[in-house]
Amino acid sequence: MKVSVISTGSELLRGTTVNTNLAFLGQALTAAGFSIERGAIVPDSGRSMTEALANLVPVSDIIITTGGLGPTSDDITRQVVCEFFGLKLMEDPELRKKLEAHWLCLKRGHAPEALFSQAQVPENAVVLENRNGTAPGLWLNTQKNGCSKIIILLPGPPSELEPMFSEEVMPKLTAIAAERTFTEHFMVAGAAELMIQQQVEAVIGYLPVELAYCASAEGVRVFLTGPDRPLLKTKAAELKKLFGIAVLANDSLSLVEEVSFQLRSRKFTLSTAESCTGGMIAAAITDLAGSSDVFKGSIVAYSNEIKGKILGIPGEILIKHGAVSEECVAAMVDNVCARFDTDAGIAVSGIAGPGGATEDKPVGLVFIGVRVKELAEVRKFNFRGSRETVRNRAVANAFRMLRELLFRQ
Repeated sequence: MKVSVISTGSELLRGTTVNTNLAFLGQALTAAGFSIERGAIVPDSGRSMTEALANLVPVSDIIITTGGLGPTSDDITRQVVCEFFGLKLMEDPELRKKLEAHWLCLKRGHAPEALFSQAQVPENAVVLENRNGTAPGLWLNTQKNGCSKIIILLPGPPSELEPMFSEEVMPKLTAIAAERTFTEHFMVAGAAELMIQQQVEAVIGYLPVELAYCASAEGVRVFLTGPDRPLLKTKAAELKKLFGIAVLANDSLSLVEEVSFQLRSRKFTLSTAESCTGGMIAAAITDLAGSSDVFKGSIVAYSNEIKGKILGIPGEILIKHGAVSEECVAAMVDNVCARFDTDAGIAVSGIAGPGGATEDKPVGLVFIGVRVKELAEVRKFNFRGSRETVRNRAVANAFRMLRELLFRQ
């Protein structure tokens, strides 16, 4: 069944809010055997939403909207959907009672009438309970030009949308799905996209499997999609065996998740010492829930003064070799592990640009050091690209090096 998503909210177009809802829906639907064919992001405008519906309804079996279900004047999703499909909007007495009870608990006096716009429900709609907010979701079985359509209206806040989708929507979708596609995925760390593509296609041949690749500084993500789930699983397992240890564990698509898993499984702890990456490695680790199990802390030693006073890099190393050197990074990773008493460590120092380069130390020169117990290694890299690209590649390669060292334990 073809699924399309309409994300509503002017803030999504201004860049003040990241559209994490679309990423969540894509992942959840793909895992369940559905796929999003098309998507649209529209402002809080009746005309824009109507245009999106007009474009997507003819080519979709299911339309999911996110946002625009609250009590303010720009929350117009219900009204636009009803007008588009010619449905009546009626107040649900039970929803009104729940909203009144919720407002009473807040002890804010008399409830404003605008609050009860959230009790307006299209005729014959199924109400999806919102256990984390006030705006209910809605499920509509309706028609347009003689064709049956399923329209699912979800609230915008991720804390409300995600549990509602998982608990209320997915069981209904799974029950009605006659034809589904499935996806198997894995990531090959530190690989080139063209080489991976050639090897994958040699294995898949002319089988009814759709292939997709996503290359990044971390490696290549491979996606196998098709209607035959056992076939996908068999071929994915064959490819994982082909690429061996380069494939991330547990179908992970992120090096930092993989490294965190490997550290946790060994009961190892990690610390970092960063210069040109400015704390990006530590941030990537602490973005993961449960990171306190493996991560003790970081020293962002951007200046030579801090490298010496706080991180303890000997002055003779900084004078003779400089901060961007194999000798400095080797001392950084050793010292940060000692200071934080960790089993593993990462250290990075380099020239991200656009300034700071010299004749023998160009922009993009980065030294990365990793340590796991008694094993330690420092590598020299010459990254190309913008400041952002150099820093991102340094982070990716730092995690890749640490992963490799963990497997040598």
